[in-house]
Amino acid sequence: MRKDSGFTMIELMVVIGIMAILSAIAIPSYIKWLPKHRVGTAARAVMSGMEFARSNAIKTNSDVSVVFDWGNDSLTVVNSGGNILRTRRMPGDVDLQDLPPPDDLGTPVTFNGHGFSDESGGVVVENTKDDTLSRIINLTLGGNASIQ
Repeated sequence: MRKDSGFTMIELMVVIGIMAILSAIAIPSYIKWLPKHRVGTAARAVMSGMEFARSNAIKTNSDVSVVFDWGNDSLTVVNSGGNILRTRRMPGDVDLQDLPPPDDLGTPVTFNGHGFSDESGGVVVENTKDDTLSRIINLTLGGNASIQ
């Protein structure tokens, strides 16, 4: 005796139709969410680079610098011997900017062996197409970085 198993063509068409309707609802929301997510991810990458430099300075008890390249929207962590420890490049639609004086954060920012920064200030991570999507990473003289 033969046992029929599997799905009928009508069942498959119903499932495909439901998936198409759900995709049509979800994709516009995803497209609106993506730029905000990229700005947040880039801001966390900048803060992570600063924290990495600070922890490396404390670990090696030597100066470690974060060098910002505003034109190429990237940052590089360099130790006192000139060795590159980490490089981060922002996504294509994210712009890395310095705040205007007196809150600007020069380049390089150097952390000493105690984890203190040589200057305080902020860095702006902004969406190139929508300037309302932005985050500011603040750095204190104590070496603490935070995202606003």
